[in-house]
This record gives sequence, C-alpha cells and structure tokens, in this order.
Amino acid sequence: MNTNASIFTNDKITLRPLTYNDKHWVLALQQDPLWLKFIGSKNVNTADDACDYIGKTNAQREEWGYGLLAVELTETKQPLGVCGLFNRFAFECPDLGFAMLPEARGTGICYMACQCVIAWSSSEGYRFLTAMTHPENTASQKLLQRLGFKKQGFYFDKSFPKQHLFRLELQP
Repeated sequence: MNTNASIFTNDKITLRPLTYNDKHWVLALQQDPLWLKFIGSKNVNTADDACDYIGKTNAQREEWGYGLLAVELTETKQPLGVCGLFNRFAFECPDLGFAMLPEARGTGICYMACQCVIAWSSSEGYRFLTAMTHPENTASQKLLQRLGFKKQGFYFDKSFPKQHLFRLELQP
C-alpha cells in the first residue's frame, strides 16, 4: 500500500495514512491535555516516540485493512487530527476512534471525518461499529450520538478506566 495515498478527499478534508513527516503534530496531539485526560498516555514523549507510534499504526492498518488516519484540510494540508478504526479484539467489528488538535475542535471537521469512516465501513460490509469514550468526555459522547451511535452501557478493560460503550448499526 502506498502510505502517501489519500483514502478520502473532498473540497474540505483529506483522510490519509500517517507518515513520519507527521511526527511533530502527532507528538503535540498526544501531549494535549484532553488527549491525556480522555485517552491516556501512549508513552509518546519525543519525536522519535511519535515515529514509533506512526510505524505501529501503519503496521496495524496493513494487517487489519483499516486503522488510524490523519485528517487534514484539503486545500492547505494543515493537520487537524486523527480518525479511524481500531481492533479492540473484543468485538466482531472495529471500533471508531478520533482526536482533534485544539484548533480543529468544534469546527465540524471531526464529524465529517467520522462520517467518511462510517461510510467506508458500511461499504466494506461491517454490520456495526463500536466506539468508547471516557465518562467525562461529553463532547465525544454528543458527537457519537449525532452520528447515530446508541449508548450500550460501559466497557471495562484492564488497560484503561471504565468507558461508555456505543454501537452503531450499519446498513448492508
């Protein structure tokens, strides 16, 4: 797979695989106070750590056929955050995940990126998607509900605190 190829592009946003050139903004995203509070540290503390994270993310995408993508403005190529699918190994279908840099929050960009990932998931034949949020992350919970996700209760895992669990049924 060409790691520089766009997965989705319109006049507003582009979703594409992460590259090592993204290391500085990936580091900034992972050091953002909201990332640390709601997602937790992934031990990305240096540009080299960010490169390792990008390499692992791309390897997972190669293995599973889906993964985390960079979200950027199409016209300027300004990075805005990440959006994509994860394999939590607990469900039959992937889990939607997203995080935006501070300047992209509240702009509708994350909603648009999630819609693209959901449409792709449906076209690939997935029956449903899951998503999880920190109990205090009301902004992400509202976004998921706006996208059509329904709260299912809580998800517990040793690797992170209790999460709200959401599910979206996809059209065949």
